[in-house]
Amino acid sequence: MLHLKLEPKQGVSFGTMDEVVGGLYGATGPGTFGQNYDYATAKMREELRRGRENYPVTTTGAEIAGAVSVPVGGLASTGTLPVRMAKSAAMTGAMSGTYGFGAGEGGFGPRMENAYSVAPMGAAIGAGIPIAGSALQALMQSRMTANAIKRGARNAPSSDELRAMGNALYQQVDDAGVQIAPQAFDRARGGILDDLRANTGFDELPGPGSLTPNSARANQIMSEASARMGADPTAALPFKALDQMRRQAGAAAGNVANKTDQQAGMRIIEGLDDFVKNLGPGDVVAGDIAALNQAIPKARETWSRMSKSQMIDTAIAAGEGYTSGASSGIRNQFASILRDKKAAGRFTEGERAAMRRVVNGSIPEQLLNLASGGIGQLAQIGGGGVAGGIPGAFAGAGAAAGTRKLAEGVTRRKAETVRGLVANGGLQSLPQASTALRDLLQRRLQLGTAAMQGQR
Repeated sequence: MLHLKLEPKQGVSFGTMDEVVGGLYGATGPGTFGQNYDYATAKMREELRRGRENYPVTTTGAEIAGAVSVPVGGLASTGTLPVRMAKSAAMTGAMSGTYGFGAGEGGFGPRMENAYSVAPMGAAIGAGIPIAGSALQALMQSRMTANAIKRGARNAPSSDELRAMGNALYQQVDDAGVQIAPQAFDRARGGILDDLRANTGFDELPGPGSLTPNSARANQIMSEASARMGADPTAALPFKALDQMRRQAGAAAGNVANKTDQQAGMRIIEGLDDFVKNLGPGDVVAGDIAALNQAIPKARETWSRMSKSQMIDTAIAAGEGYTSGASSGIRNQFASILRDKKAAGRFTEGERAAMRRVVNGSIPEQLLNLASGGIGQLAQIGGGGVAGGIPGAFAGAGAAAGTRKLAEGVTRRKAETVRGLVANGGLQSLPQASTALRDLLQRRLQLGTAAMQGQR
């Protein structure tokens, strides 16, 4: 009985295995209970002492391993991070004190003193344990999100391919003899104009003297179409006319040199896309309504994907023109979309999360973007000059250019992945990593900390 592997069992029993063995031997040994208990307990403590002195790493590890194997559930694993930190501090401090009491020697008083001496440190360490658990959870979530986005973006059609698909589907609407009612288009045009007036610096004056020349021209084309149809009671608007208007607004949306014109152009595109996506029987003139109802849902869905894909393409193209570099430009363009409630509302939560990953970047990407920025590039050139004079400065300039190209390539690839995700239909929401592994890590760290503190 006295030749037990005590270290793991000492951990499992919160430091009381020497007393447990002493009690068992006291009841079964040849002498009186007290003699047997004292002998067995002293023997076990001596064995533990020799083991800790001669093999400090293996014996300590075995004792902690025994402690963390205890199947204790619900150790402060729920709530927000501050709440979990407070719970973990209280729980780990209590377990450390329990272990210290069990591992102590002598009567109740000395054991309580030992418990009080180790509990505060256990509580302090325990408060930090949920941070490690949250870091593991964040790592798992990031990996799951990245994998979901990559899967969702595979074999995505281009914006032009989606437009061709959408045109073909809406052609089925035209083939059914259904065309857009002038009144419906006029309501949509009026709504777009009201939005431009309320939310942009749109200048309605057409021609080169306009502050927003491209978007003013797109508005003029729409107004002329409404006027022509208003003069002819039998008029109707074919879908291809809407597509031509959208292309005209695209010239404004791509005008990176005029931010107001660019914003107005994007608003016109959004308004036209919303109108097309929500076309219903009441918005068309005579035709095969049954064919319309059959053809239009797929056409709407395809056109919606195309319009969002084109918005991402436009953002990437606009970002390429930034003097600060494409990496900064693309991230700023994505951030602008996310800040615009109307534009951001067109995307699913999963798609917006994918866009935020482009804007924020991982920690290595943030460091790369910092190094590729103006200050980072100057630092590389200056550092090269200090280290190697003029040749070193040239080497630093080469390194700075390489860093900028690398950062641009990383950001561009992530942005293209988001476009592919959107073109394929996107994600409604992101997968959520299970908290089970996080909770298991926290429980084992709490128990291990208690065992470690109890050995002090």
